Amino acid sequence: MSARESHPARFFFSMTARVYVEEGRPIILFMSSREERLARNEAMSREINERLEDANKGQLSDRYLRLVCECGRDFCDRVVAITAAEYEEIRSDPVQFVVVRDHLIPDVERVVVETDRFLIVAKREGTPAGVAVEEDPRS
Repeated sequence: MSARESHPARFFFSMTARVYVEEGRPIILFMSSREERLARNEAMSREINERLEDANKGQLSDRYLRLVCECGRDFCDRVVAITAAEYEEIRSDPVQFVVVRDHLIPDVERVVVETDRFLIVAKREGTPAGVAVEEDPRS
């Protein structure tokens, strides 16, 4: 018998719920601790990049900005070379993130565009996409 079968409540209590309102109805998203951790890490990276982009406003549009990888890894210190125009295109959709090529997390995101410098990924439907929209600083 597995630990989950012998203690079925343990699995439930390791879940976290996020509640938001859509069209006047509460929507409850249950997330595993892993999904929540990934979502919070991604949101933090996105917030850092928003500030870096703001600090570089007025720079030449074809000049590379150095932005942090927006993956969900706990200890990622990788940097992405990207133009302001490229980043704005990614940010036009709140479920899209920029990550270094080897930081794809396939169970929560899919590749939208692959370049020689980075990947543009989109969060999968359900919890990953819902959290991305909810945590988007531009929303």
